[in-house]
Amino acid sequence: CMSITFSRFSEYFMAVARTGSLRKAAEQLFISVSAVHRQIVLAEEELGVALFERLPQGLKLTLAGELLYADLLKWQKENTKHEETSHIHIK
Repeated sequence: CMSITFSRFSEYFMAVARTGSLRKAAEQLFISVSAVHRQIVLAEEELGVALFERLPQGLKLTLAGELLYADLLKWQKENTKHEETSHIHIK
């Protein structure tokens, strides 16, 4: 169950990180701003760190947020690479 929530969170988190905006991220994901916001806040509470700095012009990744973003990118790359290699094996 954690991985399902985690994958949803990572999708939301990365969209906010890329756009720097809850509203833009929500638009890209076709969900409500409050749903995105809730996922971010829950993750921050669980991790005990702020992932974003709330600035007047939007959201900026904190150091912890940048580390998480880098980890998620690496994890995504490894997982897609793994999928590609498994397709090759099928052939």
